Amino acid sequence: MEPSELVKPLGIVTFACVLLTFLVGLFRANLKLKLKHHKALAWLAVAVAGVHGLLAILYY
Repeated sequence: MEPSELVKPLGIVTFACVLLTFLVGLFRANLKLKLKHHKALAWLAVAVAGVHGLLAILYY
């Protein structure tokens, strides 16, 4: 699989990470999660988005 073929799947994963981060932040009290879980998901979303953006810039 070429790196350029990963742009679209990484975009979908980025969207899923951002949506999950938003939902965890919104329902954090109901889910009994700590703020560190929300922050870890946010950093994961930023990392995946960075890789997605870098691949998009390099291959398109």
